[in-house]
Amino acid sequence: MTRRNVMQTTLGQTARGLPGTALDRPLERLPALVHEWRTRRNIERGLGHLSDFHLRDVGLTKADVEAACADSLDRSASRVLKSAAQNRTGNW
Repeated sequence: MTRRNVMQTTLGQTARGLPGTALDRPLERLPALVHEWRTRRNIERGLGHLSDFHLRDVGLTKADVEAACADSLDRSASRVLKSAAQNRTGNW
């Protein structure tokens, strides 16, 4: 085996071991991506129409909701919003 082939094999094996890489099996990740997409759609429908006053009651801003829904599908939007609300609790 040449040096180049060894490097390609090693890099490929390393990339497959990392979650969220392009070499993951796409059909195994598809249900999780669809679930996250639906979650974001529900978040936008549920929180997107609320006023700043109502969002403030739960510790969020419109920018938090927009940022969480625009983030990568590899990150959970609901966890991002929960974290934002927890960080802001009592800081108003």
